[in-house]
Amino acid sequence: MWRTRTSSGSSLGALGALGLVALGIGLGTLHARAWGLGDRTPVLSFDAAQYALAARTLATTGSLATPFALPIDLALNTTPPWPLSVVQPGLVVLEAALDRIVPAKLPGMDLSAPERREWLPLVISFGCYLALGLLLARALRSRLEAFDPGRPGHTLVALAAGVAFLLDPEAQHLALGGFTELPFTLAFVAALVLLANGWASRRPLAWGLLLGAACAIRGQLAALAPLLAVAAALAAPDAPRSRRVRIAALVLVGALVPLAPWWIYKWRAFGTPMWDLSALAIWDGAGNWTWFSLTHRAEFPDLATGPAAAAAIVPKVMRNLAALSPVLATGMAGIGSLALALALAGFRRPAGDADPARAAAARAARITIVVLLLYAALALAVAAVGAGWRRYLFPARVPIEAAGLAAVWLWLAPFAARTPRLRYAVPAALAAVMVLWGGIQTLRGLDEARGTGQERGLPTVATLHTIVEDLDHTLRPGEVVMSNLGPTLAWYAGRPVLHLALGPADVDACRSRVAFRCVVLAFRDPARAWTEWAPLVANPNVALSHPEWHVFRTQLWLTDDGFRVVRLDLSPR
Repeated sequence: MWRTRTSSGSSLGALGALGLVALGIGLGTLHARAWGLGDRTPVLSFDAAQYALAARTLATTGSLATPFALPIDLALNTTPPWPLSVVQPGLVVLEAALDRIVPAKLPGMDLSAPERREWLPLVISFGCYLALGLLLARALRSRLEAFDPGRPGHTLVALAAGVAFLLDPEAQHLALGGFTELPFTLAFVAALVLLANGWASRRPLAWGLLLGAACAIRGQLAALAPLLAVAAALAAPDAPRSRRVRIAALVLVGALVPLAPWWIYKWRAFGTPMWDLSALAIWDGAGNWTWFSLTHRAEFPDLATGPAAAAAIVPKVMRNLAALSPVLATGMAGIGSLALALALAGFRRPAGDADPARAAAARAARITIVVLLLYAALALAVAAVGAGWRRYLFPARVPIEAAGLAAVWLWLAPFAARTPRLRYAVPAALAAVMVLWGGIQTLRGLDEARGTGQERGLPTVATLHTIVEDLDHTLRPGEVVMSNLGPTLAWYAGRPVLHLALGPADVDACRSRVAFRCVVLAFRDPARAWTEWAPLVANPNVALSHPEWHVFRTQLWLTDDGFRVVRLDLSPR
């Protein structure tokens, strides 16, 4: 796709691809240092550690399970390892495969320690970060050439799109966070590209498999599967009705192949193939509920129904919509959204243009834009109804910004062609604006990472090792521990960890379902501790004055990284 009519143009494409890779590696290194990964903070965050734990279990035992659970998980399953109630299987399978490929020891290098092994999941997310930058640039170059062949500014604008993506601080953070957003975004953008260039209509079963793999990473795309099947059918130029029906059916069949085993697994583990604990996020911030109060007790919450539920949820959704809508309506994403909406009317065959290839490209472009904008609306709705996190909109924002840039350039290209002086000046100016904007955002992101990394709620690797050594000295191998360090502690300790109960009074209900005799709290100070645990973090001996909590010994130590670590030893029930 990078090839042009001259050898110099081809070299520019090769150099551009290498430049994008080098830029991405450099930006990732800067962000990792600003965040302090592997130094003042562990590599794996709360979400990333959950996937890494499930992947390690799959790689070592061959089963989809995890040694980490929320207290609400005990309502259905009490014995570790627990079935997967929140994480999706796609990233788990990818990380497990990588874990099996990379040995514990290489010549002159020991990779078995958890602080070294935790870098492996980042190989996937960071690789997707680099691949997505290349894919955006290549796809834009190909589509621009399809609409307006031979235009000299296409390569420059396409490279600018790739550079702008790599300069996005949110992309850098997700690349080094081990989240699902980048693998899903790569799969989703690849699906859009294949829909736009006609490959989806020619290979519907393979395209459906790609969609199913994307759904296995982030399940929300499954809601659009029928629409995507219809889109692939409509994108087939001059196909008879029977052919379109066959295309749509093959897309759906392909999408079901990766998802069917997962649905069967959930049916066996939870009694229904649609089980997903994250569905409780609809109540997070609604009424008096929070994610902690919903999931940190060993029972299902008693939730309102009917008009009372709507009265609690609707105000929360409206607040989230007001906070999240600017993500897609302002900045480069806002320009892209407007450009794509206008482009829906602009991608028509001009009067007198009988070129069937251009007409087919315009038809596929309109269909792809509709799919992208509908997915953006779905992502916004899911984020507003759920946790309200900005990163849920990332998979929609990235292709909107890139495709919007292409649409703007297609409108400016005829104007730039009027004089030789503007032929290169206009695409250069457009590229400069994108790169300058991205550079400013990168600098802001690095400053934010330096500040946030120092205030992160996870202690350093050294402190985690100290906690693990203390647990190993007094507890049996495989014995469950309750801790607010959750999956991160489970990764380093190699033992089952139950996330901290909502309050000390809720611990006994958890112990009635799974046996444990130790609770570990680690907070920077009492003010940052969970509300009902704050008095214990300030003075652990408070627990001794509550015999119903069954605490017979407390320990407190202050760490070099500024954490207060409290250990509570519990008597038999």
